[in-house]
Amino acid sequence: MHKFLTLEGILLILGYLALAFLIVWFISLFKYKNDDETRRYFFLGFFFKIACCIGYAVIYDFYYRWAGDTYSYFTSSIRLGRVLFQDPSSYFSILFDTIDKTNINTLPSGLSYYPIFRDPAKYAVHRFLSPFAIIGGDNYYTINICLAVFTYLLNWKFFQYIRTKINCSDKFTFICILMIPSVGFWSSAIMKDSFTFTFNLVFIMCFAKIFFDRKIRISTIFGLILSAYIVMELKVYILYAAIAGCMVWLGSGYIKRVKSTLFKFVVAPILIVGVAFGGMYALRFVGESVGGTFSDVDSMLSQASVTQQDLKQEYYHGHSFDIGDFDGSLGSLISMGPKAIIAGLYRPFIFESGNAVMLLSGLENTALLLLTLYVFFKAGIKYTIKQILGNPFVSMCLLFSVVLALGIGISTSNFGALVRFKIPLIPFFALGWLEILFTKRKENEAIGAEKIENTGKKKKSND
Repeated sequence: MHKFLTLEGILLILGYLALAFLIVWFISLFKYKNDDETRRYFFLGFFFKIACCIGYAVIYDFYYRWAGDTYSYFTSSIRLGRVLFQDPSSYFSILFDTIDKTNINTLPSGLSYYPIFRDPAKYAVHRFLSPFAIIGGDNYYTINICLAVFTYLLNWKFFQYIRTKINCSDKFTFICILMIPSVGFWSSAIMKDSFTFTFNLVFIMCFAKIFFDRKIRISTIFGLILSAYIVMELKVYILYAAIAGCMVWLGSGYIKRVKSTLFKFVVAPILIVGVAFGGMYALRFVGESVGGTFSDVDSMLSQASVTQQDLKQEYYHGHSFDIGDFDGSLGSLISMGPKAIIAGLYRPFIFESGNAVMLLSGLENTALLLLTLYVFFKAGIKYTIKQILGNPFVSMCLLFSVVLALGIGISTSNFGALVRFKIPLIPFFALGWLEILFTKRKENEAIGAEKIENTGKKKKSND
């Protein structure tokens, strides 16, 4: 008999799905009662998220037979959740990471879970997932549902924020953030990626609110710190890329706000230096906090070389690819950089797909490649380069994507890992190109309207 899909388990899953729908329905009722378009987006995104969540669970249940980390995260978070009822103080000590090797002996004996110090990232997943395990019970599917609803509401919040800040249409912004299949699949279930994808969005949103909107509230500062902490604990290289993108966004955004050419000439160098030092300090602080292989550039390059060689091994069932051997040196990084970036942004190509999941990613990558070429063709090479260098949001999106693609492409030589690692960059990479198109369209419309207005004035003067 199936462990989770018994009659009782199915009824429990249906109950959680009904409760999730009620939560979303009540939110839409109070927030979007008079906004049919937003409410339609809200429900569509929710149903897509739940479909991805259940689809992921079913595939890993019946096809992969619990291979991979997802089932390990599930069982460990269940055991940690039980500690709450065995000894609440121990549970919160573990949850808030106040237990280390020096004081682990203070935990009472007989607990169902003890910290795992040999793999800090896995230990962090257990801690972050345990509240959902408590809410979802001992059923893999219901915990997935709880996590999916939580992450969806945060993803939706980012969409609601960013749609008001850019020229890209709501429809395409919605698709980029909430409706890309591979992104939905890998960020909707019990995996590191659900947390890293979502809290990277939260980090960028809180950063923009603080430094652009000047909403320096306790909740926003807390959101920035918490999101940075979660991403740092799980996949710090995503945070490095986000900091780089955000600092460029900050610097170019403030420079663009200066209207006077003379004043801009004076202020720009000061802003660039200030932002550069601020970014370097933030990156250094994160590196010192994480330590180990991500503490400095040399350590990261060395680890990237080790990871690349490991992912080439035969036990990954032939899904590896080869851009050359990376030896961990700066010279090797420079020479292999272009190939790594192409791999991180556009691979696997559709003809490299080895299974259904990679085929889906191959189709998306084809769409991204065609979008890139279409933007250069439609907007023009000169205008596109001007936007990349002069539009703060576009600069942020593309720099974040390229930096992350470089890191992923240089260290990953397995398509199965690649399609999962790259999901944080896909929405921003697509949005960056689309923003160029819609900015061009907006400018053309403004020029057209001005011509019509001038024509009307001439006719009146002639009359």
